[in-house]
Amino acid sequence: MTSVEDQSIAEGAPRIKFACHVSEDAEQKLEPLLSEFRRLCEALAAAVVLLEETGAAPVLPDGLVAGNCSALLRGTSEEMLLVSRSGKDAGMMPSEADFVAVQAFDWEGWSCHFCPAKPGARPTSDTPLHWACLMKAATTFAWLERPLVALHGHALAEKEGLEKAKALKLPISHEETLFSTPEDVEALLDLFRDFPYPENKVFIRRGHGFLILSDSVPGAIEELRKLEPHFETRPKAKRPRATLPEYQAPFEANGSGKAASDLA
Repeated sequence: MTSVEDQSIAEGAPRIKFACHVSEDAEQKLEPLLSEFRRLCEALAAAVVLLEETGAAPVLPDGLVAGNCSALLRGTSEEMLLVSRSGKDAGMMPSEADFVAVQAFDWEGWSCHFCPAKPGARPTSDTPLHWACLMKAATTFAWLERPLVALHGHALAEKEGLEKAKALKLPISHEETLFSTPEDVEALLDLFRDFPYPENKVFIRRGHGFLILSDSVPGAIEELRKLEPHFETRPKAKRPRATLPEYQAPFEANGSGKAASDLA
């Protein structure tokens, strides 16, 4: 049985189902965060490659990879959400130009304002999910810790993969909803309400895929490695495994804007 998502893509429906607006003075707004933006882009690029290599992010009917990621981009006076751009070609290592910084997401208007690293790039169609993961859930549900990184792939969401997720006792949503819609986010928030972070770090959206939450890119990749043996779609050939870059002053999780080693 074809998933709602695959059917939508096969029919040529738009991936992004929310309005995207480039922020006024986008370059100036991104400038104070540019150093952290570049560090996180490099680390997340390696994570995106691993999603593809491990089979966590298979290729969808439109030929693009079914996986994306995000990280909290925090400066001294403003927070943004760093997300991968919409539409990743298979077999390509992402560059800085493949990421955008989302400044705000309007739930009522179902729209976002963002700062692209490269003109023409738009945020992933799963931006609402990532915004819910890193910008909304901790406050809404009074989590004791706030996740800083999210990885999303489409494995473990259907058929044998879903049965494996059940065997692993992972939190699984009850209903299947169309991606990039308010209903999709509500289904995820229902999971967060019943299964708080950090007691739970992996969440399954039925018919859509998994979300890994973590306080760092290495931590998210560690969770991905635990899931890897259970992915139902394996790549035909693997490139050399991506490695995380070493940073002299990675981003700090406590919001002071100083350097720390808990996010790379």
